Amino acid sequence: MKIRTYLTLTAMAVLVPVIVFAALALNMLLDAERQAALRAVHETARATALSVDRELAAAEARLRALATSRYLAGGDLAGFHRQAKGLMRDDNEWIVLFDRSGQQIINTREEFGVPLPRRSRPEIGLEVMRTGAAYVSNLLYGAVVKRPVVSVEVPVPHPDGPQLVISQAFVTDYLDRAFEQAAVPGNWVIGIFDREGVTVARSRGGEQFVGKPTVPQLIEAARTRDEGVLRTHNLDGTEIYGIYTRSRLSGWIVGVGVPVVDIEHAARKAVFVSGIGLLAAIGGAALVAFLLGRRLAGAVAGAAQSAAALGRGELPCETRSGVAEVDHLHTALAEAGSILQRERDSREAAEAEREVLFASEQEARRLAEQQNKTKDEFLAMLGHELRNPLGAISNAVAILEFEGLSEESGKRARDVIGRQSQHLARIVDDLLDVSRVMSGKVFLNRQRLDLAEAVRQCIASLSGAQRADRHTLNVEVEPAWVDADPTRIEQVISNLLLNAAKYTPGEGRIDVRVRAADGKAELTVRDNGIGIPPQLMPHIFDVFVQGPATLDRTQGGLGIGLALVQRLVMLHGGTVTAYSEGAGKGSCFTVQLPLAASAGGAGRALPPRPAGGNACRVLLVEDNEDNRQTLAAVLSIYGFQVTEASDGHLGVRAATAERPDVAVVDIGLPGIDGYEVARRLRAAPETRHIRLIAVTGYGQAEDRERALAAGFDAHLIKPVEPARLLEAINSFIRFIR
Repeated sequence: MKIRTYLTLTAMAVLVPVIVFAALALNMLLDAERQAALRAVHETARATALSVDRELAAAEARLRALATSRYLAGGDLAGFHRQAKGLMRDDNEWIVLFDRSGQQIINTREEFGVPLPRRSRPEIGLEVMRTGAAYVSNLLYGAVVKRPVVSVEVPVPHPDGPQLVISQAFVTDYLDRAFEQAAVPGNWVIGIFDREGVTVARSRGGEQFVGKPTVPQLIEAARTRDEGVLRTHNLDGTEIYGIYTRSRLSGWIVGVGVPVVDIEHAARKAVFVSGIGLLAAIGGAALVAFLLGRRLAGAVAGAAQSAAALGRGELPCETRSGVAEVDHLHTALAEAGSILQRERDSREAAEAEREVLFASEQEARRLAEQQNKTKDEFLAMLGHELRNPLGAISNAVAILEFEGLSEESGKRARDVIGRQSQHLARIVDDLLDVSRVMSGKVFLNRQRLDLAEAVRQCIASLSGAQRADRHTLNVEVEPAWVDADPTRIEQVISNLLLNAAKYTPGEGRIDVRVRAADGKAELTVRDNGIGIPPQLMPHIFDVFVQGPATLDRTQGGLGIGLALVQRLVMLHGGTVTAYSEGAGKGSCFTVQLPLAASAGGAGRALPPRPAGGNACRVLLVEDNEDNRQTLAAVLSIYGFQVTEASDGHLGVRAATAERPDVAVVDIGLPGIDGYEVARRLRAAPETRHIRLIAVTGYGQAEDRERALAAGFDAHLIKPVEPARLLEAINSFIRFIR
């Protein structure tokens, strides 16, 4: 026989005993499920019987309370009628008072004094009087209500023995409330039957079956046992399990009829599931035997294929069949193939690595060439931008050296030197600022300023520069106060104006507008120049981005102006946007800054020269002779008593000897630097009072913090405008005086 056949027989030898045991267990499960369901129904019958007993016991309690009524004892039947009627909850129950002959004396369903009929069975009342016990009737036909009723009766106590019987009657609908407490499925039936087996109430179809006897099997079973279960057909003809119990108080029978299919359903379902499980187990066993047999055969065939593949120089597939001996053979063949494959992979990996290295070298070379090209272009731009102002300054100096120079020519030459010096300072500032701005290390010296006035001053300072006089400049400004750094705002405005001038041909138009709206100060610079190509627009605020360059570089610039504009505006909490309809259609730049809470002072200007002398003494410590002499000259013009020192040691000695009010100290000094000068002056009691102003080319936030930590009172960045220096000194003079 084949392996598959052996496996099938093995599976059957195991499954046959399992099937026999499962059948026995299934039969026990079926019976257990049935008994559990019937016990649950029995509890429902008992609960319903208990509910009926509670209603009857409550009625008996009311009757015994009425039997001792003071109205009844005093013979006030009318008062008793009112009292009894007041205790009834609805029209489904009422109180009747009988005498010994069975005559109704009072009936709360009728008005007091109305003639009432005699009861059909007066012996019931006599029996109640004789025994003194409560009596619950079978189903009766009510003479007054003309409907089936039941009643509870008790005797009225009397010294000479009971002479009256008091009864509470119910229509059968009254007992329906007992069904409401039993939550049963809609196809179940709960019935209440009197001691004769007549239907008193029914949870379904009560109108049809009340007054009719129940099935004979139930009546017969109830005669022998107070509780039980029988399988029969109900009055509807449905095969049911009848579960009944007898009421202890009334002797009535409470039965619950449950369709046989409901009780058997769970057990049959279990049988069905188990049967399916058995069939699945048998099928699974056969399938497993088939699969295992196929696996064994396949494992042997696979080993043969692996050996053939190894012979062809191919890598055998290492498979797991579950058969240890065959798997060991597969492993040995796969290891031999792996050794050969590793040798081939090594050769291929070396070739691939060579290709990657070659591609990396090519990419690195391309990047290096691109970076070298960018460096050359930047140096070319920088050389061009530096040589233009240096040439103008050199020419102006040559003019000033000319003997017999007229005053007007000298003034023009000095103006040229001033403008071009500012232009050089702006280039240097831009180069130094670009890295600080990009890294967020720029310190803003905020103060309230009028953006409109800043635009006017910037336009005035740029007059004659960058061919601004070759364009029609239209300025519309209104006051717009902002909280900003004047120097940085001037950079923003200058870069936008110079950018518009550079990229607008001669005789072009530049519109500058400042307004305040919606809590924003808005600066708009619009030109009708060469515009911005669409492909350049997304990168317009990137560093070193410019339009197409020409050999003569008529536009000029380093390509960092707009990048600085955007970063500086963002540092002020504002926004800048660019718009152009395309090449040749001009461009528009809009800057929005938050408005200041209220207007502040105007821009900075040189103060007027004092009429008399100035008693304030200033020590100027600067190693650059030209800077020191020019600053000393400016301060002397304004009446300050100036003492000069060219290095740190001389500065400390001069401060100790002269005791100045203010000391202006350069940071980069020979000997000891400005920080050490400040520390020594602050440490000496005789110089501790001196106000110290740091003047330096280092303008980052940490530089300012370091200066203040060393003892300086103010920190100014080169090149320092004379007006700014005078403003700082004058602010200290107010405190000194």
